[in-house]
Amino acid sequence: MIFIRFYLYLVALTLIQIGIVLGFPHVFYTNECIKAILFLGLITGLSYPIANIGVGSKDGFTFISSAYLSIGIRLVLSMVYIVYYKLAKHPFNLSFIFTFFAAYIFYTIFEIIYLTAKLRPNSKEKTSSNDSDN
Repeated sequence: MIFIRFYLYLVALTLIQIGIVLGFPHVFYTNECIKAILFLGLITGLSYPIANIGVGSKDGFTFISSAYLSIGIRLVLSMVYIVYYKLAKHPFNLSFIFTFFAAYIFYTIFEIIYLTAKLRPNSKEKTSSNDSDN
């Protein structure tokens, strides 16, 4: 159920971004921006199970390692895509680069928020651990 909800939100985020690009065709290089958004959505969908490995672990190091691994994979693959785009498209469109990195940031924040939301304790069940015993 957790994976299904994540992927539904991921599809919704992707469709919203594609809608924004299609809504402003005079600003965005439409075909390339849609390909980039779909590419980043696919990478996020494939890297989420890696990041989710650490959520079930009682060891905090495992969560941090798996989250960094997921973000690192996304970063490297995104850079490969940007280099490919720059080499393949002459002249390349600067609005595509800005759109690509904006989508990259959206997907990264989305994944981090979704992963850390599962780590937060329920405030009704647990009191703050910052209270002093004095």
